[in-house]
Amino acid sequence: MVELSHHQAQNIVDRMMKNIPYNINIMDHTGTIIGSGNKNRIGTLHHGAVEAIRQRKPVDIYEDEAYVKKGINLPIELNGRIVGVVGISGEVEETRPFGNLLKSAVILLIEQSIALEKENAKMNQKRQFFDSITEVDIEYTKPVIDQALLYGIHLTKPSQVMVVEFPVEVAEDIIDSYPSFKMSSHSLCIIVQDADGMHALQNHVQAQHPAAYISVSKMNDTVSSGYWQARAAMRVLKGVFYNEKAISYSKCEFIADMARLPKYDSSIQNLTHFLKMDGELIKTLQIYISCNLNANETASQLIIHRNTLNYRLSKIHKLTGKDPKNILELVELVFALIARVK
Repeated sequence: MVELSHHQAQNIVDRMMKNIPYNINIMDHTGTIIGSGNKNRIGTLHHGAVEAIRQRKPVDIYEDEAYVKKGINLPIELNGRIVGVVGISGEVEETRPFGNLLKSAVILLIEQSIALEKENAKMNQKRQFFDSITEVDIEYTKPVIDQALLYGIHLTKPSQVMVVEFPVEVAEDIIDSYPSFKMSSHSLCIIVQDADGMHALQNHVQAQHPAAYISVSKMNDTVSSGYWQARAAMRVLKGVFYNEKAISYSKCEFIADMARLPKYDSSIQNLTHFLKMDGELIKTLQIYISCNLNANETASQLIIHRNTLNYRLSKIHKLTGKDPKNILELVELVFALIARVK
């Protein structure tokens, strides 16, 4: 059963009054005003609308009354049922030419609004389901398993998870070959239960979206495990590596897991604060790490002199108190790089 809401009605009134030089009212199926250019009238009963609903035909009012203004009132019918009334306040002969045009426009806007609300409800339901299956302590009860099947997920089978962060906003159905869920306007979580499918999917995403960041979990018995693995790997990818766009959790498992522990440690946060002050130093440290601490290769990739590299590494040491050339202190700097990524 279609029910007009106050929000729907007021949005329609506001849009239509930009083009029609009269006050517009929208009444619900009881004749109560739920949208109006005159906000003081919202919530009052419009007897002209009541009559239009009862008679199932337009009703004209020629004189102003206490709670009703002169004008025309036309019933809104959807699927054989009157869901409300649209009224235009003013002289009847002046407002009548707008009547059928306004009625048709209102019906179209109502249908669009209802369709949008249904789509939003559908998206919210999907989001809630995704939030539930990515909870650490989720139990796969029969209702959860049955709901997952609606999205093409067999929770009784192992799965891998791919997290993709795009540089621009993307649609949820941008990947149509596997179940996908929007994590944000710029990121997707994709669930793969085909043992041989992940490699092809990663190649496809990288070919179509070369600027996107990609992280891939191991094969797990639960979607939740894969999701958190991929999220942890993504933090490592964006925090530690400068030129890389993809990473597998299996390649950084220890660091990814350990990075969760000191995330809110004050000493790590202090290091992060110092690093944020200089983007050039962050880039230098990232490339130094990716070059396995090889100074010559690092200087070559940065296109700087070896002495300049040494100066930057010394500056990092001075700012943070941690020497990048000392392996134990470098580990702390790695965690600081990761801690920058939310």
